[in-house]
Amino acid sequence: MKWIREHRFISALIGVLIITLLILGISIRSGIGPGGFINRVYMAIEKPISSLGTTIKKNVSGIFSYRELINENEELREENEKLRNEISQLTFSANELQQLQELSQALNYDFIQNDKNLVTAKVTSLDGTNWTNSFTIDKGTESGIQAENIVLCGQGLVGRVSDTGEGWSKIVPIIDESSRISFYVEGTGNMLGIIEGSEDGSLTGFMLDSNAEISEGDRIITSGIGRYPAGIILGRVVRAGYDSNKQLMELTVKPEVDFTSIDKVSVII
Repeated sequence: MKWIREHRFISALIGVLIITLLILGISIRSGIGPGGFINRVYMAIEKPISSLGTTIKKNVSGIFSYRELINENEELREENEKLRNEISQLTFSANELQQLQELSQALNYDFIQNDKNLVTAKVTSLDGTNWTNSFTIDKGTESGIQAENIVLCGQGLVGRVSDTGEGWSKIVPIIDESSRISFYVEGTGNMLGIIEGSEDGSLTGFMLDSNAEISEGDRIITSGIGRYPAGIILGRVVRAGYDSNKQLMELTVKPEVDFTSIDKVSVII
């Protein structure tokens, strides 16, 4: 023991040699050659290292794949937003085109000589709580608009200009309770009646001839008697019946113009 303590390095080498010889002897007795022993030691060391390397590789690959997915998602989101905006613009353009086409139909009337007599304007505000009150448009005296000018939407009568100034005009619609308009039943030329606005936004009236034959679905147009020229569409009859107490043929008319969604109008100047 004293010699071992004094020669520690040599003793360690001898110990390693003895242990190696013992392992080799056991391997040979078990049928495993020196090469097999070395391979087993290498595999024991290489397997966990290889597994660790594969795991690191997968994690690194996953990080880059995740980053690519994020980038692709952002690109798809931007493209989707762009397409939504384009669809919105196309829808808006289609609505604008339809409204302009409806307004252009007003040029078919005989009392409009050319397009210089027609001013297109946009509705900007309601002056009351609903469309039975007057409303304001964004054109006025600078466009030649004057009080009592007639206002159309497509081929339907909207009303008249009650007041105007630079950049604005107030319109009184035909469904206003103060409006009274004479009309003919389209296609007859002699069945004359009077309609006026009502609280619910419809038109009610009566025929001057109590024996006049009028029925649901008939279209009525301005007669030309009064402030409105003849031939402008007012609406269609939705109810007609004889009132024995008043001895009048009464009727309810749905306006040609949808006042709940009107956006643009044309003013005849």
